[in-house]
Amino acid sequence: MFDTDIATDTTGTNQDRAAIIEHPQGLLLVMADGAGGIAGGREAAERVIQAVEEAQVPETEFLNPLRWCYILSQADEELYQHPIAGETTAVVVALKNEGFVCGASVGDSGAFLVPEAGSLDELTAQQWRRPLIGSSIATPAPFGPMPLTGTLLLATDGLIKYASPKTIRQMVLTNPVEDATKALIESVRYPSGNLPDDVTVIISRLSALG
Repeated sequence: MFDTDIATDTTGTNQDRAAIIEHPQGLLLVMADGAGGIAGGREAAERVIQAVEEAQVPETEFLNPLRWCYILSQADEELYQHPIAGETTAVVVALKNEGFVCGASVGDSGAFLVPEAGSLDELTAQQWRRPLIGSSIATPAPFGPMPLTGTLLLATDGLIKYASPKTIRQMVLTNPVEDATKALIESVRYPSGNLPDDVTVIISRLSALG
């Protein structure tokens, strides 16, 4: 139903984490970018992924964005009490098999719909950038449900801050999904071979058979 791929840079300091999780109703796409400058960012990002993987979400709640807000709020409190984990951004997107999308987010990682024509539609535009998950006072913001029109993109701020919307749209729409994820990372790479920040990307679109 969905053609989906993850790509991430492979630097040893990368604190981004992402996952594609199968659900009876569709897919869950999860992205977390552990906060730099404080300890435990990588652990925080990993535990957000784990929290979503372990969440018991009934079919009737799969497209309820407030359910995903609640799960992120629980993760916020759990991380705050954790002896090692620090803080992290978080984006959770639920993709229903019939082609609908909803979710919740905190921080400066983002989710976008990339249409065949027109500008990017940021699903996470209303999210709170701070406080982050792990602070115990994070406020997850819901989005959707809405039809999945175009291609869905999740990205950490290492892409969002350094690639123009025009470049993002071009890379997404002119490449197969697997090539597009890698092309987006390469689009912000410096001539030296370094990246301005950790970069992780998930792309998903309805397959031709969908």
